[in-house]
Amino acid sequence: MKFCCASEDMTPDDPIFMHGYGARQQKSAGVHDSLYVKAVMLSANKTLLILTIDALGSDRSFVVGIKEALREAFGLAHDEVMINFSHTHHSVFLTGLDAATRRGGYSIAQDGWKDNEEELDYSADEALYCRLRDTIVRMTDYCRSNLAEGDLSIGRGRSDFAVSRRRPDGAGVAWRPYYEGDIDKDLFVLKLTDRSGAVKGILYNYGCHTTSMGSDNMLLSNDFAGATSRVLENTYPGAAALFLQGCAGELKPLKTADGDKFRSLSAAETEEAGAELAADVLKVMESGEFRPVDGPFKTILVDPLLYTEQTDSAFYDDMAADPSTHFFYRSAAIRTSRAIRDGTVKDRLPHYISIWHLDGQTRLVAMEGEVSTEYSLLIKKWFGSLTTMTLGYTNGVYCYVPTRKMIGEGGYEASCNFFFNLRGPFVPEIEDIILGQIVQAEMKLTEESAQG
Repeated sequence: MKFCCASEDMTPDDPIFMHGYGARQQKSAGVHDSLYVKAVMLSANKTLLILTIDALGSDRSFVVGIKEALREAFGLAHDEVMINFSHTHHSVFLTGLDAATRRGGYSIAQDGWKDNEEELDYSADEALYCRLRDTIVRMTDYCRSNLAEGDLSIGRGRSDFAVSRRRPDGAGVAWRPYYEGDIDKDLFVLKLTDRSGAVKGILYNYGCHTTSMGSDNMLLSNDFAGATSRVLENTYPGAAALFLQGCAGELKPLKTADGDKFRSLSAAETEEAGAELAADVLKVMESGEFRPVDGPFKTILVDPLLYTEQTDSAFYDDMAADPSTHFFYRSAAIRTSRAIRDGTVKDRLPHYISIWHLDGQTRLVAMEGEVSTEYSLLIKKWFGSLTTMTLGYTNGVYCYVPTRKMIGEGGYEASCNFFFNLRGPFVPEIEDIILGQIVQAEMKLTEESAQG
């Protein structure tokens, strides 16, 4: 097998309006730590490309634009490229040049949340897209030209770094630490070594919201994940460390839990949190059991539709008219009510699901959106004895993706679809759609493997 890693600084040069917290109303005021786009190319029977981007996420306009550029330049098919976002709340939400597939509602140039889409100018967002597209194409060309023989291996550990923020309260769920909550604590590490045995790449997969710092932080940052990667790269000089964000829809850093509430960490405490996760990764690197991952690679990308309830515009009119409604919620309610009346609201959403076979025993299941940790547990249970890594925030981040159970309970992750021009909460059957599509896709890949 051959591989190559690359990394480029993508930190905006000028102040931008960060995405991730509705309470923010001003542009960034500096940089705590640099933001990066990183790439790993793996080449065996076919070539795969993993990109990690230190951003909240992106819409289809960005993802399809990047993948099309890579297809045109290098012949990489869409299913052979994964774009995983760290989901840091101290960066940007990315869009591309195609307005028809833009999520909307946010621009890096805005000076506050707007009630009308027409108030937003996306020229700065489009310029950032072009810069990142050209950077990614250049990085991919570098990787293709510098592929070197080496080995890929996988190790597995556990980490208590995250905690659920959905605590049952009798009437539903409350936004409070739920220490007893069943979450996916798997910490997977993919290690890339050259022929001399030197570590050249560390891809660590864990699910947790990158929200150690709160809305009062106005400095660009990759939150704890930035600190974790720096510790790993300092420990293994010459290696690239890539955070593969897992299924973390309702998970926050345990370090932010303070009794029955959450608190925002300082920048220094966030560095400490990142070092703590790095220690868990290093434990796997130094004393965990690794096994070779030797292909053959097989890939598939499916794109089912997820459906929402048909919520009436009057529901959002009442929310907007309530003087106690937070200004961010009010703006979203106004936009959603208007979209229902003029017919532009969405009541179904395409949802990318990507499955990679890295060898006969190793699976990587990556899903678009803010996927619940409950999906990770369900998927791994179905795959049984196979080694299965699960990623959320991959190939786009449109909204939360709750399970049937979460939809029934209600709470933030199940009820905030109107932030994103979706008509209402998802119908419970989306769980059946997602899991069914994963099962069918896996069966197709397995049949192809059996046929040679």
